[in-house]
Amino acid sequence: MPELTTETALDILIHWLQDNIDCNTPIIFDNDEGNTHSAILLPPVTQALQDVRDLRHLQLLQQARTD
Repeated sequence: MPELTTETALDILIHWLQDNIDCNTPIIFDNDEGNTHSAILLPPVTQALQDVRDLRHLQLLQQARTD
């Protein structure tokens, strides 16, 4: 079984959130007052994935400089 990376896990979460949005799934992640649902969570999770990719890219550049 392949290793589950942060990037892969975030990608899975993004697809799951998008499926919830597409299917109008009424999941609330905090409480009825906050009303945090998939459409609210999708942008920050997508940004987190981009941040992880950027960090990995910077790590590769740093490694290439030291090799």
